[in-house]
Amino acid sequence: MKGSAKSFRHRMPALHSLLVFEAAARHMNFTLAAEELHVSQAAVSKQIKYLETYFGFALFHREGRKVCLSAKGEQLHARVSASLNYLADGVDELQDSVEVESISIAANSAVSQFWLNGVISEFYRAHPETALNVRLISSDHTPDLFRDDIDLSIAYDPGQRIGWNLTELFAEVLFPVASPEYMARSMCEVGEVTGLLNYELLDFERLEPNWINWKVWFSAFDRHITVRNARRFSNYMVLVDAARRGQGVALGTAQLMDQQLADGSLQRVGELEVTSGRSYWLGINENRAGQPGLQSFYYWLLGRGSAT
Repeated sequence: MKGSAKSFRHRMPALHSLLVFEAAARHMNFTLAAEELHVSQAAVSKQIKYLETYFGFALFHREGRKVCLSAKGEQLHARVSASLNYLADGVDELQDSVEVESISIAANSAVSQFWLNGVISEFYRAHPETALNVRLISSDHTPDLFRDDIDLSIAYDPGQRIGWNLTELFAEVLFPVASPEYMARSMCEVGEVTGLLNYELLDFERLEPNWINWKVWFSAFDRHITVRNARRFSNYMVLVDAARRGQGVALGTAQLMDQQLADGSLQRVGELEVTSGRSYWLGINENRAGQPGLQSFYYWLLGRGSAT
């Protein structure tokens, strides 16, 4: 650390002189800069003279009582201004962190995108006076959702987790969905489950073995159905976007598809659905559960889960 401080000290002019230069360049007036900094105009001129001697070139052009930045002065001002703003933002964040309670919540990318983002927005609308800062962390690798530094977790079929109190948030119900445009173009009508094989099925890569794709969904009907040539996507968000763009039929999950069904960008295809027996669970880290803001948000989430 001492080596770093020494390095900065030898590489840069005095920081106070740069603060004076920034004010003078921003106001383009030494008198106004002096008033802002509560020093004399002579003190401002002295610091500018010091910098010009240090760099070996003029920072300002003088035209009578007026000053304007030289080309190199403009270059220096852009860098100094950006650096001081960055430093000031860092100071603000540290001060805010003392006054504002911050909590982290982790969920997989699909839950984050299609349910949790909206619920967090609803929480802030319902609690305009809150100073709570909710930080959302997304990962499709379940162990990432239960790190020690995570306060809350929404996980799919997570099993028991040491150090976490888990409560069921909502059960998994899956059904076919497609865009109105695709349904009209394909004259999509499905009564029997095998009728779905007449349409373009959109599927995703199973990153974890308990995720349900078309093959697993069809097996719930006790029918031997071979799914051929289903288009595969790397993740669920891309798959849903493809369905919304009219590329085929996707498996939708209750709660996660509520907004798309409500705004009409997707529609259910027929009345077929599967209740998988699995659920999404809300977990609270037992080592971090004492925070008052955390408790408030935790019970809000439980209420939203039971309401959907």
